[in-house]
Amino acid sequence: MVSRQECPKVTNVIVALVKVVRSNRQLSSKVGSVLAKLLRTRLDNDEMSTYCKGMQEEKNDLTSKVEGIVAERDELAKVVADLEARLKESESKLEESELRLAKEREVSKDLEDELTMYKKEAMERHEKGFNKAIR
Repeated sequence: MVSRQECPKVTNVIVALVKVVRSNRQLSSKVGSVLAKLLRTRLDNDEMSTYCKGMQEEKNDLTSKVEGIVAERDELAKVVADLEARLKESESKLEESELRLAKEREVSKDLEDELTMYKKEAMERHEKGFNKAIR
């Protein structure tokens, strides 16, 4: 049998044990809650990591597309510069041709005037000869 003095000790120990068990349950619940939060955070981190990798790949794709567009733009700039040079050359040739045409028209007009003069002179000689023949 347990003596009366031991009984309060046992009671105190039992009370202390109950307190420890309750405390352990609360602590266990808190630890479980922290572990759940940690797991959610880790899952969120994994999702963010996957999202970041996707964004990095998209950035790399866009960078290569931009580089391609820049190269194409440079090529087109060269083509435009070449076409502008050809246009200037064609415009200068056109001006030269227009000047030659104007000179040729002037020469042609002079020749037409000279031809008209020769025709008049031939007509006058023909008339003079005809008039002479009639007389």
